[in-house]
Amino acid sequence: MLTKKFIEKTFPKGKITLVGGRPAMGKTSFAISLTISLAELNRKCIYFSAELKEQQLVERYKLQIAIEEYNVIADNIIMDDTSNINTNHIRKTIGHYQPDYIIVDYIQLMSSNNHLSDRNTEMQAIVQELKTLAIDCNIPIIGLSQLNRCQDDTSYFLTPNNFRELPLDYLEDINLTCIHRGDYFREYEYDSNGEVIYGKTKFITYHDNSPEIIYLLFNNETTGFSMFPSVMYIHGLSSSGASSTAVNLRKLLPQYDVLSPDLPIQPQEALTMLKELCELYNPELIIGTSMGGMFAQQLRGYKKILINPAFHVSEFMRTQLGVHDFLNPRKNGETNYEITSDLCDSYQLIEANQFANITDFDIKNTYALFGTQDTLVHGYDEYIDYYRNAMWFEGEHRLNFEVIKNIVVPLAQIIL
Repeated sequence: MLTKKFIEKTFPKGKITLVGGRPAMGKTSFAISLTISLAELNRKCIYFSAELKEQQLVERYKLQIAIEEYNVIADNIIMDDTSNINTNHIRKTIGHYQPDYIIVDYIQLMSSNNHLSDRNTEMQAIVQELKTLAIDCNIPIIGLSQLNRCQDDTSYFLTPNNFRELPLDYLEDINLTCIHRGDYFREYEYDSNGEVIYGKTKFITYHDNSPEIIYLLFNNETTGFSMFPSVMYIHGLSSSGASSTAVNLRKLLPQYDVLSPDLPIQPQEALTMLKELCELYNPELIIGTSMGGMFAQQLRGYKKILINPAFHVSEFMRTQLGVHDFLNPRKNGETNYEITSDLCDSYQLIEANQFANITDFDIKNTYALFGTQDTLVHGYDEYIDYYRNAMWFEGEHRLNFEVIKNIVVPLAQIIL
């Protein structure tokens, strides 16, 4: 399933989003997976199919989900297989059904409301009409689009004239995305052990002309798309997402996309960012070390491993006032940070309610590892007041490769 956060972030209201892809990338399969996810979220979608007839689409839906599941959500999916559709027809249909989302498969098979002899001019008119329609109805419109055939291996990234019959100059104020499934071209993704990762698909979005990649998983049997399975690692104070722990987890958990964000130094910003990433990727497991364990503990509804969690990092920080260097590189290029009394107060405020709203799921699915030689933090007694899954290991506060390999990863694999 595609997550609610992924859908809302990628396909905003009042905008048209083009989902580009070369032939056989799975644009229609993606659109079907999208409408299934929307329907399961109780969102109504009209699927305008200018290529496949309704019965063909139904069969494609029933390939991705069981018939019983399809029957439950079918009322939220309206299919319109009118040939050669235009935006007047789409507008009229929107008025009748009042949907939450619109999908057009695909825009190169549409006609303009005013038939024009020059096809490029007509395509530009179609895009402008769709843009106006999205604004007028305050609805997300998703238009599937063919990309030009290119020989360049990186041609799935946007370049001028990459969208067929649509020069980039005419695509202002439009969300541009595309799908690239390397498997189709035998351009495989490989894990750290050199094994092929089948189905790993790039979904590329463009913000300020820079690409952002979210990995999806394509199932060859069902032709369905879902979020690629992920594990989130949350680092400690003074560290970053480029820590050796994150690097080692990627080596030892090659079948997962290990997410390892740089935490903002302000704790509320960090917690907010982590919650948003969880909503976007829906990680299978969260691993947090030291201060990262404190943040991980507060992410409700996810399986977690807390390693030497620093539940009261503010107490340590008050002994370390001043400027400090980050131990690992950060994506924004920052090399140091400052601990102030106000910053310590902010952390203390976050810590004060960190054990609120713990659910039965959290109690059952939260695990903690405590090093017998950890002299920096001592969180076992407080942890055991709320949770029950705790283990001791021979090690210090900071992790080494052997502990990650022999203690952390085996536990992660049991949980996963």
